[in-house]
Amino acid sequence: MILLTDRWSNYHFEESWFIEAPLKKVWNGMVQVEDWPLWWECLISSSSPDALPAGIQGKTYNTRWRGALSYRLDVGAVIREISPEALIRADIYGDIQGECLCRIEEEMQGTRGFLYLNVRTAKPWMTLLSPLLKGYFSENHKRIMVKGKQGFVRHLTEGKKL
Repeated sequence: MILLTDRWSNYHFEESWFIEAPLKKVWNGMVQVEDWPLWWECLISSSSPDALPAGIQGKTYNTRWRGALSYRLDVGAVIREISPEALIRADIYGDIQGECLCRIEEEMQGTRGFLYLNVRTAKPWMTLLSPLLKGYFSENHKRIMVKGKQGFVRHLTEGKKL
């Protein structure tokens, strides 16, 4: 039986970005999950009970995010597939559930990245309100990603942190 909220609680995001930095530097910044809060403004915490990145496949990490309306999301990931300096595929769990694929490739002047996120809300209040707030949740995700890219670029190119 498909519930009315099922249609509204599923999200698909595709992001593409370019950073004027070498692929290896971008990759190293991506896999240092404990450092993400230093440059990602909307990220409260990020940790891994496993030692990342060595032997990264099968490892987990946990994050806590804050949205624009002061709600928080606890989101974890299990690395399902990895191709060093090219691709990470992860299963997402917690307040949202689904999968994430991030791939990067070297270009003439830097590194191009792609992020694909297919998730559904798992917090009951978010699922119940998703027919009314889906647009807001999607816009909030976009703002978080823009701030993340801006912080990551500063971190990689200038060494600046928040």
